[in-house]
Amino acid sequence: MAEQGRKKFSSVISMVLKLTVAAAVICLVFKRSAIDLHSGLASFNYRFLLPAFLCSAAAVIFSSLRWKALAQAVSIDLPFIKALSLTMQGMFFSLVIPGGAIGGDVVKMAALSIYVRKGSRTEGIFSILMDRIVGMIALFLLALILFFCGRQYFADIPDAPGKIAGVLMWWLLTGVCLAGFLAGCAVFIHHQLDRIPGIKKLKFLLDRKSSGKITRIENSVDACAKNHNLITRWTLLSICLIHLPPALAMIFLLAGTGTALSATGICTAVIAGNIAGLIPLFPGGIGARDAVTIALLTAAGCSAEAAGTAQIIATVILIITNLSGAVFFIFDRKMKEIPA
Repeated sequence: MAEQGRKKFSSVISMVLKLTVAAAVICLVFKRSAIDLHSGLASFNYRFLLPAFLCSAAAVIFSSLRWKALAQAVSIDLPFIKALSLTMQGMFFSLVIPGGAIGGDVVKMAALSIYVRKGSRTEGIFSILMDRIVGMIALFLLALILFFCGRQYFADIPDAPGKIAGVLMWWLLTGVCLAGFLAGCAVFIHHQLDRIPGIKKLKFLLDRKSSGKITRIENSVDACAKNHNLITRWTLLSICLIHLPPALAMIFLLAGTGTALSATGICTAVIAGNIAGLIPLFPGGIGARDAVTIALLTAAGCSAEAAGTAQIIATVILIITNLSGAVFFIFDRKMKEIPA
């Protein structure tokens, strides 16, 4: 009991620290850029709020459809409503518990294990990992394309220190995206990795200790890899229907401030912000995402006030969407086991 109490206390302290860091970063960005948020919100045209919110909702819906399709590839019949419910619950917990997106996925795994038959839980959990892998491959591929097309926006971040930081940011984010993309692709050629000395023996030992789970996971990977049309299709759909909608939402929000920018500039800023938001130091990516997005929107020609106003509204939409996952957590009634 004492150990449980210490863990809960540690989690609370970790969350408070992350919220403090996120708030400090946002305040620093607004103060440094002299952004008058009150004025920006007062002049904002709130007719553009609804289409921006619908873009965010569409991304969640298509994320749930992607998970359902990938679960089907490993013989898990996941109903769409359950996929949507657990996706929303994962988003909620990614915001309120330490670990960010990883923490949300852990909660999804725990919740899914309740509804999947005992003999199929490994495949069910794997479907969450595969969904994350396909999503990351799509995000990193899109980011690499945008970073090379919009490289000048990083170099155009205002003031001398900003220019240096922008170049360093480009190299860092590009390196992270390239490494992540290659790592994601490597999952599908895991048999070739067996040629590395020691890998095959390590997998054998882990498989024996986990009662064959490693073999089952590898079989699931092979099942997905054989269905390469499914993986390719959902990688492309993820780019168009999951990762680009936040950029479209930003276009609407900037329109609400009376600002029009190039689509490349907006997409580069939003996707770079989302990559920065993966840093687990910030709850739900809040803080890092805001700082990077505002800096790049400003570099693309947006006024600091319009960029700050649009991004803060985008963050509020994100928080509301994530917090609404609590409703699914509370009212999600126990379903029958999912047939496998």
